[in-house]
Amino acid sequence: MKLDRAKLSCFAVCAGLAACCAAIYGQTLSHGFLSYDDGLYVFENARVKAGLNWGSILWAFTTQSANYVHPLTWMSHMLDCDLYGLHPWGHHLSNLLFHTADSILLFLVFARMTRRLWPSALVAALFAVHPLHVETVAWIAERKGLLSTLFWVATLGAYAWYARRPGPARYLAVALLFLLGLMAKPMLVTLPFALLLLDWWPLDRIDRADPPGVLVRRTALLAVEKLPLFILSAFFCATTFVMQASGKNLSFGEKIPLLGRCANAVVVYVLYLLKTVWPSGLAVYYPHPLARPLWQVVVAAMVLAAITLLCLYHARRRPYLVVGWFWYLGTLLPVIQLVQIGTFSHADRYTYVPLIGVFVMVAWGLDGLGSRGRLSARTLSAAAALAVAVFAMVACRQTGYWKDDLTLFGHDLAVAGDNSVAHDNMGAALVDQGRPKEAVEQYRLALKANPADAEALYNMGVVMEQLNRLLEAESWYWQALRLKPEHPKAHNNLAGILVQSRNFDEAMAHYREAVQLAPDFLDAHNNLGNLLATQGRLDEALQEYGKALELDPAQINVRLNRANILIHLGRGDEALRQLKYVLELEPNNKNAQQMIAQVEAAKATAPSSVTPAQ
Repeated sequence: MKLDRAKLSCFAVCAGLAACCAAIYGQTLSHGFLSYDDGLYVFENARVKAGLNWGSILWAFTTQSANYVHPLTWMSHMLDCDLYGLHPWGHHLSNLLFHTADSILLFLVFARMTRRLWPSALVAALFAVHPLHVETVAWIAERKGLLSTLFWVATLGAYAWYARRPGPARYLAVALLFLLGLMAKPMLVTLPFALLLLDWWPLDRIDRADPPGVLVRRTALLAVEKLPLFILSAFFCATTFVMQASGKNLSFGEKIPLLGRCANAVVVYVLYLLKTVWPSGLAVYYPHPLARPLWQVVVAAMVLAAITLLCLYHARRRPYLVVGWFWYLGTLLPVIQLVQIGTFSHADRYTYVPLIGVFVMVAWGLDGLGSRGRLSARTLSAAAALAVAVFAMVACRQTGYWKDDLTLFGHDLAVAGDNSVAHDNMGAALVDQGRPKEAVEQYRLALKANPADAEALYNMGVVMEQLNRLLEAESWYWQALRLKPEHPKAHNNLAGILVQSRNFDEAMAHYREAVQLAPDFLDAHNNLGNLLATQGRLDEALQEYGKALELDPAQINVRLNRANILIHLGRGDEALRQLKYVLELEPNNKNAQQMIAQVEAAKATAPSSVTPAQ
């Protein structure tokens, strides 16, 4: 049976979108992990590395790590670890597949809602290739943006299905998809507002010819219809704010008054538009200027006001303009930094969903020019194709900067200016490459840019410890803790130095503080267990080793430590279970073989001292 022309065109668009995504982001399969949050989400996270299991799923729903409630994102990373281990190419492949799915689904949903194939294709193509979206796709830690957008677009499709024939089952499908999206990233809190815009156009649930009073009443009724969705949004807004506050991620906002944050937001709204048209100077981290020049704020406010008035003027005749524009303004609102999260002024990743509104304005604007005969269809098609091609080339180049930390943050320093975050991450990359002396210089530059950078102080301690300059390392850790007492890694590392200087009581206090601040800090649990074991507090040591193994059952040294204590407590059968598990993971482990022989010879006796594996 032959496919009709519309289906062939639809298939061709989907194939083209997939090809564009692969052409731009296929290079990420040769990229590695980054020190910038990839460790938090994947390679340093014991829960994630352990893969999907009932314990890790429960953790995903209850943890405050990363200061977000996004269990589906955690579980997607866990699944990747099950599928690919810690091979970065697999995690990048998942990001590529999610972005491809987002792009294709966006096309299909808009084509179905508007019954307009080629404008929908242009929206999806711009979404697929725009350089501002590189950060979301090329950064493994930004999986939450990709996954949540998949549910965002699916919710749009479900809502269009519901709008054609409203009913409880269809509404439940909308609510469920929306909830899943919120569980991937809370930024979706503006989705009910976006659905109201779709009621205006293209779903036409509001008669735009009605007088203003009727329009207001009809809009109010449609807003009430979405009340359960707004309640979900309010809940996730509240939980996100509480978690960000408890994680001290809002403290930087105390340095910027509300008026300053509003001024930054006004400028950033226009800055994103400029970068949409001319995507140059893109960086992973934009330092916050603290105060924007008055002229920038005034000009930006005038631009925003002019565009808003123009869209409102054309609201009835060209409804796509008001929908696209208020989509852009509204979906950016949670991340426009009115509530200051972090120390940056704006971020490319925040445009992933908002720019859909701008692309709608462009695509249907061009379609309108063609339908009115202002420009020929051939000219418009050529212009659109050229824009997509240029954006794709720029995106391909921008993606190349994400191959490793030194390249990414070297580029950041070149385009965004001197900042401590870039120097910190370049230093971490140099440490990983075995170049500690060069890393020291990067950390000195970080502290020059920001003397209150606790992370740079901690990192300086790490390097000094690697260089065996323990007294200097201890001093740096103390400085980091004075600025940031809730730094678990600094407590853990400082405790290690205190153990070497035989200051056991103080070391114990810092290890306990580390595990209290970060209950999922596997190394701290193991180190605390080691210290308890050397002091003869064997039952307490077993508890700490048990907590470490709950986080990652495949930790060989922890199992050896646990087996060692069990042997000395005369609990040989339990020790054998631990040791046999070790041999399943590492069949030639000599320590395990020797300890098994010791148990089987029934020579285990209570020790005078216990020396744990490090």
